[in-house]
Amino acid sequence: MSQVFVLTNQHQQFLSKSNEWIDGRENAKLFRTEYKDVAINQMFEANTRNVSLRIELLECELDSKRQPIVPESALSEEPFAPAGAVSAETEVEAVGDPEELPHTDPAETPPEYNPEVDPQPAPEVEPEPQPEINPDQYPGDTPEIQPDQPLESALTTPQA
Repeated sequence: MSQVFVLTNQHQQFLSKSNEWIDGRENAKLFRTEYKDVAINQMFEANTRNVSLRIELLECELDSKRQPIVPESALSEEPFAPAGAVSAETEVEAVGDPEELPHTDPAETPPEYNPEVDPQPAPEVEPEPQPEINPDQYPGDTPEIQPDQPLESALTTPQA
């Protein structure tokens, strides 16, 4: 097959074989599959790890080394460093004035505290006490059963 599927997100990053988002310039590291259903399954798995991502399938041609050829239009303008990697340029920018740093969209950043991860236990409710019934209070309501009398005769009312 001369085409494969790769996964890309709204930030023009590509899913790598190690399930990290990279810039896509190193095509040997990209996750790829010949089968669309496998790519869709991987897309759902990646989206469950980060639901704010908008992941799409991108169909790419293969080069002579069987590596995907990512179109230039799909690549971001500047290379992307994976999480945890700090370049010299990023370090210099971080030292600069905070007003000059780019602001991220708060809708795409995860919340600091997720209440679903650490749910609060439900408050305990005391059960209501059952009312006590004193059989002496209701003498005529319950038929009396004699030990030597069959059950059917106790349920019928005596005829006068």
